Amino acid sequence: MRNKGFTLIELLAVIVILAIIALIAVPIILNIIGQAKGEAIERSKELYLEAVKEAVARKNLTEEFNPTTCTVKSDGNLNCKSGDKTVDLTVESNGTRPTGGTVTLEDGVVKSETLVFGGGTSTTEEYVDESGANKPELVDGLIPVIYDETSKQWKIADPTKDEWYNYDKKQWANAVILSDKGKNKKAGETLTLPTSTTDASNSDVRAMFVWIPRYEYKMPENVTTSNPALIEIKFISKDVSKETDGYILHPGFTFGDETLSGIWVGKFETSAKADSTCYSSASKNNCNNTTQDPYILPNVYSLRYQTVSNQFETAKKFNQNLNNALDSHMMKNSEWGAVAYLSHSKYGKKDEVYINNCKNYITGIGADSVSASLTDTTCTNDTNKYNGTSGVNASTTGNVYGIYDMSGGAREYVMGYLTTATSSGTWGSTSSSNYAGFTTEPENKYFDSYTTTTTTDEEYKGHALGETSGWYGDTASFVFSSYPWFERGGYCDSASRAGVFNFNFDDGNSNSLSSFRVVLAPTPYVE
Repeated sequence: MRNKGFTLIELLAVIVILAIIALIAVPIILNIIGQAKGEAIERSKELYLEAVKEAVARKNLTEEFNPTTCTVKSDGNLNCKSGDKTVDLTVESNGTRPTGGTVTLEDGVVKSETLVFGGGTSTTEEYVDESGANKPELVDGLIPVIYDETSKQWKIADPTKDEWYNYDKKQWANAVILSDKGKNKKAGETLTLPTSTTDASNSDVRAMFVWIPRYEYKMPENVTTSNPALIEIKFISKDVSKETDGYILHPGFTFGDETLSGIWVGKFETSAKADSTCYSSASKNNCNNTTQDPYILPNVYSLRYQTVSNQFETAKKFNQNLNNALDSHMMKNSEWGAVAYLSHSKYGKKDEVYINNCKNYITGIGADSVSASLTDTTCTNDTNKYNGTSGVNASTTGNVYGIYDMSGGAREYVMGYLTTATSSGTWGSTSSSNYAGFTTEPENKYFDSYTTTTTTDEEYKGHALGETSGWYGDTASFVFSSYPWFERGGYCDSASRAGVFNFNFDDGNSNSLSSFRVVLAPTPYVE
């Protein structure tokens, strides 16, 4: 019997099936090819821009070379404008080289680029704040965030696309260290923060920080302490070493022998884990050690009952989260002054920051008035939380982008010490009078030293002491030999005496009223 072939209908059915498969498969294949090309372009771009930085650095070894704009030639090399000259620059890079486009630089760092490759164009335009504030210094582990007004949540920002900070709009730069729970979050995704003292363990964030850019300042003339005029602020780069036009270089950006472009300041008072027992007098011995796991979050209890030396050691623990890329330390008096002065300028709240009057020492709470009395009703009201309608008034910007708990909350020990003290708190003393607990003197970059027991406008400028003494009726009590440690801000029951310009004295011992704040210096931590 002769074998039969396909019928015409069967052939048509096969052709139709193949056509359907092609309609499905071809777009998928083209998409894969396009995606691969895009990834190849991105990889080539990364390699090329790294080679550009190396080429600029190599050129600087033989002559001064600070290009601003470079044009990409057809062979991938550059023609750069440096000052009033144009210079050809050879770029040695692996992979596919661009055949056109431009690269803009600042101090040898690529700020933006438009590169043309054979397979397409890659463009990156980095957001630039027009206020003149120094760009926030980010490292691996410190993630930029922006507040979503619609969802009332923070989300991870893309610094190449999002306008995640703008000091002209009082939108200070915010960044976070993610918790283990949130470590896989990507740009654009929202972050869960504690809404009560019992859910801190569910937070996507371990700590929040706010960038304070370096500046010089000028105090207002004819100051009235009840309603002082604004402090004039001019943002400056870290390379500026001379004061201009009657301005004063703020000392809060000097860290040992280094001048910093800015500092990252803890957004809230330091807190401990949700299951910590550091919140009552009966359990204070559980707090006064260096085993505490510190957090910086809203709506949680501040960490109290620690001596200054143990606060100092606890603050260092954030170095571990950042692989020692930044220097985490306890806030100095001058650094407190840097925040206070910026808050009382056109870039900040401009007037008095509201008190945190929550009697339970919960972070980020704002009272319903500037100097409200102690209460527990504000501790849980949504309107009094840091992003509530009253809560934002307790921020240094008057919105969610500022720093909290600088008026009221817990009092805050700072690393400001009277070095002529002869009794309590003496560096290295092993006697019972050394309430602060230090056995050796820390490196001088970690503290501000004082040699007098009074202050005038001519002493300790920028520290928010003599220059701002008594502003808004805030307590202004200088340290002396028996009480050589500064505390700032007042506490939740201080009413009108609390405030960002409040300063007082203490002996350095642990107590129920005192917490502290963490600062990250953009310089590597070295043990």
